[in-house]
Amino acid sequence: MASNVSKKQIASARHADLYAFLMKYHSSNFKTEGDSIRPKDNHSISIKKGYHGYKDFSTEETGNSIEFLTNHMGYTFVEAVQALSDVSAPAQQPTDVQQDGIENVPPKFPEPVNGMYKNLFAFLKNRSISTETIQKLVKQKLLYQEKSKNNIVFINMERDFAELRGTYTFGNPFHGTVPHSRHDGFWWFRTSRNAAKAYICEAAIDAISLYELHKIQGNHEEAYYISIAGVAKQPAIDRLKKYKYKLVLAVDNDDAGQQCRDRNSELEYIIPMHKDWNEDLQAFKNTHVAAG
Repeated sequence: MASNVSKKQIASARHADLYAFLMKYHSSNFKTEGDSIRPKDNHSISIKKGYHGYKDFSTEETGNSIEFLTNHMGYTFVEAVQALSDVSAPAQQPTDVQQDGIENVPPKFPEPVNGMYKNLFAFLKNRSISTETIQKLVKQKLLYQEKSKNNIVFINMERDFAELRGTYTFGNPFHGTVPHSRHDGFWWFRTSRNAAKAYICEAAIDAISLYELHKIQGNHEEAYYISIAGVAKQPAIDRLKKYKYKLVLAVDNDDAGQQCRDRNSELEYIIPMHKDWNEDLQAFKNTHVAAG
């Protein structure tokens, strides 16, 4: 995972102002005490203003900003580094040495394979996603198969963010984002230009699967289907809140998903019956195949 971020980004994120980051993106989860904050669900942890770490006074555990997000907030390592980059820059104008391109270097998207997207189609069809939907998204240039590693690239229309998904079926499939993707970016597609409703999912495959379920159930509403590429991507959710859409959280049916619903309690939500929408889609299709 660390290959998705540079050593300079990691060093910068470790020294980011953790207090400032948490108050900006997760303030509802913390209680202020003087110049420190404490998680509402664990008062033994203290994060002091202006510092880049935390201390748990009950266990004597200490750590840097990255470690707090990964150990206590559900972030992956890469998500933590990318998120903390937003608050890691110094207040004064950076020098050429300080400006390592964290914020200004655009993402460099992988080169597409020359020819048929065989791995892409095989992987997504194996996940019960219809050929029709895959072809539609490929035609819209919202996904393709990369040349070097055969990953699926879910690239947004603005070309400032892309989610990656490995196509190999053994082990845990790789899931990440293209380096230097927009920190609060997301992948999306819509059923109509008039769409005013937006479903926020954890992964692109879940967003597509939810659309497939709606289509099967005869629900042809005009809507956006969005992936934030990780349930901990609160900056992406906060950005979406600024748009005039009716937002519906559609994250996973697990502890991390519940934490996301709790910290965005003002939003409507739907919860899959299984862990995620792709598992729901596969279960639905397997049941109907067996019944047939």
